[in-house]
Amino acid sequence: MPRRRDIEPTEIPRLLPHLQLIEVAEGGARFRYRLTGTALVTAFGKEYTGSYLDELFTGEELAYARRVYSTVCARRQPVFLRNRYSTTRDVGMVANRLYLPLSDDGVSVNIILGALTFAWEPGAAIGVWADARLDPLTAAIEIVEDAEPAAAPA
Repeated sequence: MPRRRDIEPTEIPRLLPHLQLIEVAEGGARFRYRLTGTALVTAFGKEYTGSYLDELFTGEELAYARRVYSTVCARRQPVFLRNRYSTTRDVGMVANRLYLPLSDDGVSVNIILGALTFAWEPGAAIGVWADARLDPLTAAIEIVEDAEPAAAPA
């Protein structure tokens, strides 16, 4: 696995607005956003840098994001997701998300590099995280059109 220091942001200036750096904290029990690109701040309607995942989300959104980040850590492999998302301003879009594990010791994931892009769907307000399911054991994605959000794991 690459290390965080292997990524030189000045070499990818066009991508920076779409990037996240997510710190794996407390042995994988929590995740903290160390960097949130300006395109993501615009899309999500909020600055996440410095905040923990569980300070920003609750319920199904929190459970889903934890499942995704935990899968990246457990499998130590990239995970790609495509799902519909509704912004805080009730604007529908399709989000493409690539999460890449980074490791300082080559064994444990301590940072997740996220790259996100969005295709706007004006007037298509839809449920958050509604149509992508992550199987945490296989990291397989099942796309389900117009589905209800999955129940949070017990």
